Amino acid sequence: MAKQITLLVRMPNWLGDCVMAMPALRHLSDVLPEARLYLAGRENFRTFLSAQPGVAGFVPAPEKGFGNILRGISETARLVRDAGIESDIDVGLLLTNSLSTAAWMWRTGARHRIGYDLDCRRFFLTRPVPFGGVEQTWHCIRSYLWLAKIAETVTARENDGPSAKEVKPLGEYLLPSVRVGDATLAEAAALRKTAGIGDRYAVIAPASAYGAVKDWPPDHYRDLVVQLQREFDCPVIVSGGGSQYDTAERIASGLAGVHNLAGRTSLDCFIGLLAGACLFVGGDSGGAHVAAALGLPTVVIFGITNPSRTRPTGRRVVTIGDGEDRDVKLSTPEAREAAKRVLQAIRPDAVLDAARKASGPVAETAGL
Repeated sequence: MAKQITLLVRMPNWLGDCVMAMPALRHLSDVLPEARLYLAGRENFRTFLSAQPGVAGFVPAPEKGFGNILRGISETARLVRDAGIESDIDVGLLLTNSLSTAAWMWRTGARHRIGYDLDCRRFFLTRPVPFGGVEQTWHCIRSYLWLAKIAETVTARENDGPSAKEVKPLGEYLLPSVRVGDATLAEAAALRKTAGIGDRYAVIAPASAYGAVKDWPPDHYRDLVVQLQREFDCPVIVSGGGSQYDTAERIASGLAGVHNLAGRTSLDCFIGLLAGACLFVGGDSGGAHVAAALGLPTVVIFGITNPSRTRPTGRRVVTIGDGEDRDVKLSTPEAREAAKRVLQAIRPDAVLDAARKASGPVAETAGL
């Protein structure tokens, strides 16, 4: 009888990327049903990631930085042990691309360490995977799935036999799905009760971590929410972090039925709100990926960012914009000027039409 395999997957540092990695986790669970699957990642992702099917435990891991390389083996071993991993780690799979996270995985003592051969980290990997050809054009879902397939074959050799199943056609994995735990749903319900929001509502996320270079203008959102209330006959929640309160208030101020909850939600609470919503509208952000994975009618507004590798996928997802000026680096003044021009040109009526389409009959999913 083959011994039980312990897999540790270092998840990405961004919420949207974690969602795009869900098909890879599903594949590992499908083809290695007897394996114990542990996830490592940012502490604030603990509840979300631990709730996913097939996950045996969670290991908090530093996001990035040189400190990962200096982190001692004993300290890393303690984190692994505290997560309930009692046996040696057979396979460590890196869904991150940094040198520091590869060093961290090496510190865990995982015997097989698999990841893309990037950022001079070959020394820390036992199976560096090339990433210099067609892989660079793949959607991230496919990139993560390919790493999962390699982890599967490494594990199969460890068991002296072939994998139980071949990879299913990619089409079956195009749609990430996520599970939301009961505590998360309860937290969101409590906040809605406090705010006086009923069971039917829409959510907009007008601000991203990148700021204005990715964000549709607040005045456009303000025009949109008025139309959304009239079209969908429901209140609208304006979400965001504490630093985004002023932007959210600019949208919600003075509008009946529009609730500014920016700064009042944890990540888990925000995910719980999405789980109960009837519609999501936002930019290229993690919230859009979660909404799409929940099967929510989702409208994603792209400006100058390239949607080909990172767009949310789902049967009720409509994207606006095709990544104009794709070669502009987001941190440059040129990017800010290009984004202002492109995003300003997307009118509220066009986004409302997209919301109608996303809320209509389920469409066929586009290939990646």
